[in-house]
Amino acid sequence: MHIHPSPIHYHINVSSIPGHVFDVRLHIKNPDENGQILTLPAWIPGSYMIRDFAKNIVKISAQDDMGTDINIQKLDKQTWQAQAVSTTLTIQYQIYAFDLSVRSAYINDEMAFLNGTNMFLAVVGQTDQPCGLTLQKPVQPELSHWQVATTMPTEMQDTHAFGEYYADNYEGLIDHPVLMGEFDILPFSAAGVEFELILAGGHQADVQRITKDLTKVCQHHIDFFADTPPVKRYQFITLLTDNAFGGLEHMSSTALMYSRNDLPSLSDAEKMTDGYRVFLSLCSHEFFHTWHVKRIKPEELFGAALDKERYTEQLWIYEGFTSYYDDFSLLRCGLITQTEYLKVVGQNLTRLLRNKGRFKQTITESSFDAWTKFYKQDESAVNNIVSYYNKGAVLAMCLDLLIKSESDGNYSLDDVMRNLWEQYGKLAIPTPVDVIQNIVKTQLNLDLNAFFQSALYSTEELPFNELLEKFGVECHFLPRENLDDKGGEMTTSPIKIDFGAQIKMQEIGVQIIQVTEQTAAYESGLQVGDVLIAINKWVVSKENLIPQLNHLTIGQTVQLNVIRDKKLKPLTFLARAASKDTIALEVIEQQQCNRWLS
Repeated sequence: MHIHPSPIHYHINVSSIPGHVFDVRLHIKNPDENGQILTLPAWIPGSYMIRDFAKNIVKISAQDDMGTDINIQKLDKQTWQAQAVSTTLTIQYQIYAFDLSVRSAYINDEMAFLNGTNMFLAVVGQTDQPCGLTLQKPVQPELSHWQVATTMPTEMQDTHAFGEYYADNYEGLIDHPVLMGEFDILPFSAAGVEFELILAGGHQADVQRITKDLTKVCQHHIDFFADTPPVKRYQFITLLTDNAFGGLEHMSSTALMYSRNDLPSLSDAEKMTDGYRVFLSLCSHEFFHTWHVKRIKPEELFGAALDKERYTEQLWIYEGFTSYYDDFSLLRCGLITQTEYLKVVGQNLTRLLRNKGRFKQTITESSFDAWTKFYKQDESAVNNIVSYYNKGAVLAMCLDLLIKSESDGNYSLDDVMRNLWEQYGKLAIPTPVDVIQNIVKTQLNLDLNAFFQSALYSTEELPFNELLEKFGVECHFLPRENLDDKGGEMTTSPIKIDFGAQIKMQEIGVQIIQVTEQTAAYESGLQVGDVLIAINKWVVSKENLIPQLNHLTIGQTVQLNVIRDKKLKPLTFLARAASKDTIALEVIEQQQCNRWLS
């Protein structure tokens, strides 16, 4: 077998399952004559938070080509320099891997998962050089059945074998997550692209149904961009657990985490559960990123170094627009009905309406501050920040409706997306901050400047209500039915009295986990961590909280009893009418609605 020649070569071995350790060997053919500098990324593309992956390097050493130890010095939290040598330099190090997430590295007795950003030290000054990778088959007999899932190129016939892989450069090397272990490989194809759904972690799912449905989603996205697909092979690498959610896009694959219990079983027949719809939406979202994030990219993140934060105002375009199309695509594929889709839109609008942070932070600020605010949310997030995913999706819907309305149905947001691909992604040109405004003005010949100014740079409400009305859809603003009501459906027995806090069950009472501003709970002085044990002398539980509140009359003042810091504390609660912060959509004029949805 021909092994791809590479001046930089990595060798990976799962050395300890109970210790969750990878052994990595790095061979550098032509090290820097002044002493080779090596560095590990601080963040992973697509996830905008400093994660300091180098903290998981537990041991590192350097050798010359004779195997003699040479000095290696740490320069900062993620950078090392080896003593100068004139021959091949070998760096050996161990990585602790026990973070089960799509962004990190993880080893247990069923699988070993890794992202290159966690694993591969960059050879400074040579990151444009070709890289080789050897994945060593585990020597433990009980792991002899393990396979490999990655889209990293290989010249081996068996693309699931341990052995030799390669990448054109360091950026390519770190953009192919690798899964080793026992898993199901479910192949399907669409538009000439070979797809694989990889399911690790065990399941009892109706895999034929899933691959049939994913075929429709993938075909839709390829048709949507109306061009030769940018990949020939693509993997959905899915880590199944009891209860997890996550996705991260890569050039020709995505790493997903999902709850195995939410996948459809054979007994579900063709029923579309909420859990399965969300899985399809997640797959739709990540595959859409193959064009829109991995190839169409903001200028601030184009070829960005991974050593520190890289700030951009454009995430509303990238995550917001993708969040609009992920569910919309399911409707267009015929996987969900109009009623099911409008329920999802109603839930998205409800989420935005319940978010007080939308009055404090603009969507462009949300994007810029992703590193410190969106990715580091605490209990105050609902009051202080807005999500560029959630508000971005609502903004995308508004823009779609506005373009359709102003152009008499000649254009839509689809045309903006295809322009993004043709003018930027396809040509590997990064997008400037005003790219959407420019496309709308120059390509669609529409002046929507007032909308953009308000939607992007102010905290004014988005005009979703008026725009939906133009397309025959009415927004019903209602009180929620219970504390778990996410919106999207008409309430039959709405709550009467406002509460304004999120809770979790306790043995006695309920614990407050979030308090929303300008609500009765907020005005009463309830705070996160309090255990509410009684309202008006009646003991509270998660089940009876709403009935207890509904016994009150608007304007009535009652005592709350809470335990705070192991002390009993009385608070005064003024009963207020329940807030109409829940949205359900109703089609009033189907023909008008078709102008949007068909």
